[in-house]
Amino acid sequence: MVEGGFEEQKRRRHLIQDPARMSDVELKHDRVRQFLTSTGADALLLQDPANIAWFAAGADVSRYCSENSQSSLFVTEDARLFATNAVDATQIFEREAFGLGFQLKQREWFQPHSALVDDLSRGRRVVSDSGAEGTKGAARRIARMRLPLTRLEVIRLRKLSRVLVHAVEVTAGNLQAGMTEAAVAGEVSHRLVKRTVTPVRIQVCADGRNDRFRHWGYGEDQIESFAIISCVARRWGLHVAVSRTVAVDKVPSDLLQAHQQSALVHCSGMFFSRNGEVLRDVWPKVRRIYEKFGHANEWPLADQADVLGYRTSEVQLTPDSDFELSAPVAMYWHPSIGPAMHGDSILITAHGCERLTHSDIWPQLTITVKGQQVLCPGILRSGKADGTASADREQSVLQSEAAFSSLNFGEESDTGRIDSAWELELTSERSIFDDEDDAAFSEESVLD
Repeated sequence: MVEGGFEEQKRRRHLIQDPARMSDVELKHDRVRQFLTSTGADALLLQDPANIAWFAAGADVSRYCSENSQSSLFVTEDARLFATNAVDATQIFEREAFGLGFQLKQREWFQPHSALVDDLSRGRRVVSDSGAEGTKGAARRIARMRLPLTRLEVIRLRKLSRVLVHAVEVTAGNLQAGMTEAAVAGEVSHRLVKRTVTPVRIQVCADGRNDRFRHWGYGEDQIESFAIISCVARRWGLHVAVSRTVAVDKVPSDLLQAHQQSALVHCSGMFFSRNGEVLRDVWPKVRRIYEKFGHANEWPLADQADVLGYRTSEVQLTPDSDFELSAPVAMYWHPSIGPAMHGDSILITAHGCERLTHSDIWPQLTITVKGQQVLCPGILRSGKADGTASADREQSVLQSEAAFSSLNFGEESDTGRIDSAWELELTSERSIFDDEDDAAFSEESVLD
C-alpha cells in the first residue's frame, strides 16, 4: 500500500458529505421549528433512537443491549446539537452525521448522561420524547412529525424493499423438504445482514403452524409441505416488510383455497389505501371481503395492517382508527385466513398505490377490484420433494440474480462509498450453507 493510503481509505469510508441527507435534515429542522412555535417551547430533546434516526436522516445512535439513552439530540430554532459521551462521539460525527450541520457537547463515558441533558435544558422550556430531566413529554406529537415521508425516505424505502424481497424470495426458492424453520430464518438473516440490513422480525411458519399461532417466529420443526416466510427489515432507521408462501412440491388444497381468498382481502386493502383516506373508512371495505367469503371470524384472530416508518408500526389499522393517510406514506398489509397469509409493503402517493415489494419473478395473482386489476403474490413451487430443482426454478433463480445485481444500491449522491456491502456477489443458486461443514453441529436443539 502506498504511503498515506490507509488514511485516504479512512477518509473515503467516513468523511463523506451527502447533499441529499443535508437537505433532508434541513427539512426536518423546519418541521421542528413549526413544532416549537406551536408549543411555545424553546427546544426539543430527542432520546428515542427512532426519532434521532428520523431527524438525522438515518443516523444510528442505538446501542445493542443498552437500556438507557447514551446519546441525545437537542434542537432549537437555529441550532442542532448531539449530546453524547467521548466514546460515541467519533462514530456519530464520522459515520452517522458527518457534514450535516450538527454541533457537539460531550462528557466522559463515566459521567451521567442525565447531567449533560440537565445542563442543556436548564433555563429553557424543553419538550421531549422521553419526559427526562424535567422536560415536558410529548412523544405522540413528536411521532406525528415523522410523517409524511420525505423524498429521500421514499427513495430509501424503494431500495430497501428490493433487498428484502430478494432475500426472502431467493431463500424461498432454495427451500427443500426437511429444512427446519430456523435454518430458513438463518438464510434470510444472512442475506440481509451481509448487506448491512437489520432483520427486525423473521417468521417461518411451516405446514400451517400460523393457523394457530399467528405471530409465530420460527422453531426447530422440519418443513414437510409448505412454509410462509415473512420478514420485517430495517436500514437508515426505516422499515419494510414482506411475506411469501412456498410449497415444496404440490400445493395442498386447503392452503390453495385459503390463499386465494386471503388474496382478495389483501388486494382490497391495498386498493382502498389511498391518499386522504381515514383508516376507519378503509377497514369496512376489507372486513366485507372476510364476511362475503364466510370468514367473518378470521380477522379478529390477527392484526391486518400497519403504517410503516421509523417504527415497525407507526400506526396500526383498527376498526376505529382516525389516522388519515397523507401521501407519501407506507403501509404493510398482512391479512391471513387459516394457514394462508399475504404480506406486501405499499407506498401511497398522491397518484395512487405503489407496491414496494412487487416482484417480477414471483408467481402473481391478478384480482379485479372495482373494475381495476391488482396484482399480489401467488404460491411458489420451489421444486421436487427430493430436493432436485426444476428447470423453471433454476430459471427464476437466474432471473432474480440478474434483476438484483443490475441495481445501484449506493446513495445517489454518494457513489464512491465503500462502507456498504450491498454490492457483494449474491449466492442464489443454492442454499448459502450447502458448502459448509456441519459435521460438528447437531440438528437437535442445543438445549436438548
